[in-house]
Amino acid sequence: MHKYAQVIINFATTTEIDKIFTYKIETHLIGKVQLGHRVKVPFGRYNALQTGYVIGLQEEMEAVDYRLKAIAEMIETEPVLSLMQLDMAEFIVNYYGTSFAAAIDVILPPGLSQKPFEQGADYEDYIALTEDTGKVHNYISQNAHKKTFARQRYLLEYLLVHHKVLQKELENLPETSKSSLKTLIQNELVVKLKEEKTLIKDAINYTAFKSLNEEQFKAKQSILSMLTKKQYDTILLQGVTGSGKTEVFLYAIKEVIEMGGSAIVLVPEIALTKQTLERFQERFGNQVALTHSRMTPKERQKLYIKAKRGEISVIIGPRSAVFMPFENLKLIVVDEEHESTYKSENMPKYHAIDIAQMRMKRENGVVLLASATPSIETYYNCLSSIYQKVELNHRIGNAVLPEVITVDMRLELKRGNNGVISQQLFEAISTTLREGKQVMLLINRRGHSSFINCRSCGHVIKCKHCDVSMTYHLSSRTLECHYCGKKQPVPEKCPACNSKYIRFFGSGTEKVEEYLTEHFESYGIGRMDLDTTTGKTGHHKILEAFSLRKINLLIGTQMIAKGHDFKEVALVGIISADLSLYMQDFRSNERTFQLITQAMGRAGRSDTKGQVIIQTYNPEHIVLERIKYNNGELFYKEELKNRELMGYPPFANVFTVLISGKSEHEVIDAAHALTQYYRHYSQRGRGVFRIVGPSPAVISKVADEYRWRIIILSEERDRLLIFGKYCLQKFNTIQTRESIKIQWDINPLSMM
Repeated sequence: MHKYAQVIINFATTTEIDKIFTYKIETHLIGKVQLGHRVKVPFGRYNALQTGYVIGLQEEMEAVDYRLKAIAEMIETEPVLSLMQLDMAEFIVNYYGTSFAAAIDVILPPGLSQKPFEQGADYEDYIALTEDTGKVHNYISQNAHKKTFARQRYLLEYLLVHHKVLQKELENLPETSKSSLKTLIQNELVVKLKEEKTLIKDAINYTAFKSLNEEQFKAKQSILSMLTKKQYDTILLQGVTGSGKTEVFLYAIKEVIEMGGSAIVLVPEIALTKQTLERFQERFGNQVALTHSRMTPKERQKLYIKAKRGEISVIIGPRSAVFMPFENLKLIVVDEEHESTYKSENMPKYHAIDIAQMRMKRENGVVLLASATPSIETYYNCLSSIYQKVELNHRIGNAVLPEVITVDMRLELKRGNNGVISQQLFEAISTTLREGKQVMLLINRRGHSSFINCRSCGHVIKCKHCDVSMTYHLSSRTLECHYCGKKQPVPEKCPACNSKYIRFFGSGTEKVEEYLTEHFESYGIGRMDLDTTTGKTGHHKILEAFSLRKINLLIGTQMIAKGHDFKEVALVGIISADLSLYMQDFRSNERTFQLITQAMGRAGRSDTKGQVIIQTYNPEHIVLERIKYNNGELFYKEELKNRELMGYPPFANVFTVLISGKSEHEVIDAAHALTQYYRHYSQRGRGVFRIVGPSPAVISKVADEYRWRIIILSEERDRLLIFGKYCLQKFNTIQTRESIKIQWDINPLSMM
């Protein structure tokens, strides 16, 4: 029997305690403590009880010259982590160079305390009539003359027929009220019962599945053939926007459920989850559940247990859903796989696709990546035959790809139009709305104006704490920094020269909304950005209003460009196509291509041919040319050539180091000193690493902290990770600098 447990302390993320501690298992716990259990253990000098996770068990151990501490108690009777999840934690530790505690923390649902997980059965509240029916009839006859008695009478008569009813169903009846029910409970005419919820999985609704066209059918057959092989594979389902990719992987999930398996569907945005959930529930009913970050910790914990028990078959959610403790997991779908939201920006900085592939290799299952605009890395893996590729090249039904028009905003200026909307786009909006169709406008900047500039001296009002201009927000009539969140009032005079000639420049979603409201308010105008989508249902309310035609003109940031399917959208306008093209990031071309192509895909998804108008100050740019003429294949080939010449992914791996601190001098000094460590050890390692920098970060100051960056590149990922961390460890050991913060990442998706 196992007498010793290897335990990770739940907060052991620092170097000093990021290690396995061995604890003795007392006699009364031998045979009960299992791998994956949460336990309470005495820790530290004062033996305070801390939460730990059992990640190893052993029968014997070598003699030690200190007294072993013992596990105090088990928090739950069942392990909270499965063996697969422990494997995932180990993978995260080795692949991303993080601590075991941080890896476990990201796998488990949030909000766990030292209290036991809610692993008990679900209960529901029922209302039943008292057994004394004579008392009920007397009560009715005594109160029948009262005008206020109608709701109570209805409740009693309803229960005389139905005997016992779910409380929530009873309260939803239009003829009842909570107050009348409360009165009957107080008078002991009805009783409240709590009964265990019986789980009956809904049958698959086969009639809800749509007929597939020939192209979709072939794609479905290809995916099913790989699923039935019961061996690991990664498939790219690449289809133009509106080609019916979702319907294809719905068929794949049906196959998985019929095989007795489960599936995870990852989506990039909370805004997509509600729409996706409805399509899935129509076919799979209560076998489907939704998870996202705006759910309460308690809600997410209950869902975790349901997945663990096999009470659901399909989970839909953002990247964290990849950790759900399904047994017999056979398929992970990553919808819009190119989206950067699948890569975590917090430690551990994992990528959901990496985790999905690791799980499916262990489970002999399939990872299905779906996108109209796959990432360069995914495209390259298909060319290299690492991934399988299935294509959908045509829109479903009679829908065709929209007509694309580029508008040169330089000519608009020459004609005297200084506004944010070109004459051509304005007329197209007017025509589309008059014809009873809908319009979506993409501008990838929230707020009213992007900066305030003095016309006398040229001074731009910047955030005092960051090296960025302040954005004006009309709704609050304040200037706001979108990096540190600081707000300040709009100055009446220029802070630099005291001039009154200060002016708003640039455009955000607020400014576009304000301008269009003057002309099209009667059609219903909505705005969708971070300012308008707060709260659990913020996204849903706006999208529902658009779906119900209460809104016919929707303005938004990139969150409106992804995955939405509205049949009446005939026009999509791209307000500022150039915004992301000139960022100091080797992925800027790729991101712009993906964003504009995805936004264009919202237009003309029914029988009416759609139209897309792209406003730009550089219509000759190669990316915009490839988009206009629907030449995605050529774009990918050219971008791969550029990446190979530059030595960037997918032909190399990137390790980035960000040095930040309050003192600019200390940050610069530390950045140069750390770079010397990298150069020194690179030479000792025969120069297999290319070191770029140090240099100021793209945004060189955020929240009063100066920022410098070092970039290291190598073709060998494992060696790069070891090298990157080793030099940091050497630097931190020899040159302790408490005023400096150092963050690192391997293969980040943003170089900002």
